[in-house]
Amino acid sequence: MKRLILWATALFLLASCDSGPVARIHATLENAKDAKVVLQKLNYNRMMAVDTIQTDASGHFNYKVKLTGNDPYFYYLYVDEKPVASMILRPSDEVEITVPSSGPFVVEGSEESTLLQQVNTAFADASGRMTALMTSLSEDTPEAVVKETGRQMSKLYVDYKRDAIKYIVQHPKSITTAVVLFQKFSDELPVFAQQSDAVIFRSVLDSLTPVYPKSEYVVALRDAVDVLQRDLDLSMRLGDVAVISYPELTMPDVDGQVRMLSELQGKVILLSFWSVGQNDHKMFNVDLMDLYAKYHDKGLEIYQVSLDVDKPTWASTVRSQGIPWISVNDGYGAQSPAVVAYNVTQIPTMFVINREGDIIGTDVFDKDALEQMVRKAL
Repeated sequence: MKRLILWATALFLLASCDSGPVARIHATLENAKDAKVVLQKLNYNRMMAVDTIQTDASGHFNYKVKLTGNDPYFYYLYVDEKPVASMILRPSDEVEITVPSSGPFVVEGSEESTLLQQVNTAFADASGRMTALMTSLSEDTPEAVVKETGRQMSKLYVDYKRDAIKYIVQHPKSITTAVVLFQKFSDELPVFAQQSDAVIFRSVLDSLTPVYPKSEYVVALRDAVDVLQRDLDLSMRLGDVAVISYPELTMPDVDGQVRMLSELQGKVILLSFWSVGQNDHKMFNVDLMDLYAKYHDKGLEIYQVSLDVDKPTWASTVRSQGIPWISVNDGYGAQSPAVVAYNVTQIPTMFVINREGDIIGTDVFDKDALEQMVRKAL
């Protein structure tokens, strides 16, 4: 009887030790047969070695990972101190990883891990091309080549950032969006570094917080958002600016001067989203010209956001039309943070903002109705 009790106690302790959320890794590394593989975990902003795993004669191993809570965690496989595979593990995940002798690794069984590989592959490609452009220049490079290379680097940066914003919008509940936010081409060239990017950081944080409220990665993101917001607040000198109830916009105008929507606080504002490639948008500007001329001196202002990627053509059109109001463009087109901030799904789109900073009208394109609303707000 005593033996039976001891045996039952041992089984209970064994079961207790094995309780808790787990994930399983089944991996085959073609170039790591009878080798040691190091499993590492990303904790906040540092890597931590979890275990060293021995592969068999075929380079295969099975491993059960004990997880903390229900939040996702980033894990990496290292061979000879070099990362060979990455994954995101959540409770009950069963991940199949194949690391061939040449080419990228393959991950199956985890949607988040697949997305992580997609994100890392896209950035590695863009980063490699950026590095190649940077290293192609020297002190002897002709000025014309330097300018052309600079143009190519700018286009690469803008194109990648546009795709990154599109990815964030399409995967709002994925923890991989936090990875995208902190990508860097170099220490001097983060993908997201402009003050206006605070809108994107906040959007990602707001999407992930309900899903993973206690995740250390989300906590780190919240800290980053707080820092960005403080920087933005400082630049706005909020001590001297009235509180606004609409999303802030900070974008360059045709002269490259950064213009903030909050500059117009206290005025009646028409916030317009348009494209120079649409003739009907240009025609609507004619109506706005009449309205602006009639009511500008009484307190009407227009802040017009172009969603054109071709900034030179946009600037040329603005100048040829003689547009007198604030006209801005960040070059990101439909992936502009301004589009995310105001949930713009089509153009033209327009918002009417009163002197108190409240949005009182949307998409009022009838000239008479718009004039009536503006006159009443003034």
